[in-house]
Amino acid sequence: MDTLIVKVSHRATCVPPQATTDEACRLMLKDRASACIVALDDGVPLGMFSERDVLRRVIAAGLDPKTTAVEEVMTPDPVTVTQETSLEEALEIMVTRDFRHLPIMDGRRVAGMTTVRRVLKYKLDQNREELESVVSFFTADGIGG
Repeated sequence: MDTLIVKVSHRATCVPPQATTDEACRLMLKDRASACIVALDDGVPLGMFSERDVLRRVIAAGLDPKTTAVEEVMTPDPVTVTQETSLEEALEIMVTRDFRHLPIMDGRRVAGMTTVRRVLKYKLDQNREELESVVSFFTADGIGG
């Protein structure tokens, strides 16, 4: 089984709990991230803040992004995985729990982040390579071909 951190993780965007949702959104935009981890200075995650949270908990709720702290609208106590988590386990967690982002931990600190899109893309590429190998084997001219 493939481990997660090596194959499909990227650097996690982190914001402090007192950051405004406007600041978090601007940082996410700069980092080209669709979610960020709300974390203390020591890197311990308190929650997640995603595009869905902006839509549902800020805009639809009529809150001001410039004055609303991210800790007020984050999803608290995020589900996390370790660096040893397999791609299959990570995908299962995200699909069954209906979220797209998964922090990867190294002890108590965030080591990276993965997404359902990154896991699926990796698995599709892997399956494509295996299929091409099988097709090449069966279509090759040679002994028994």
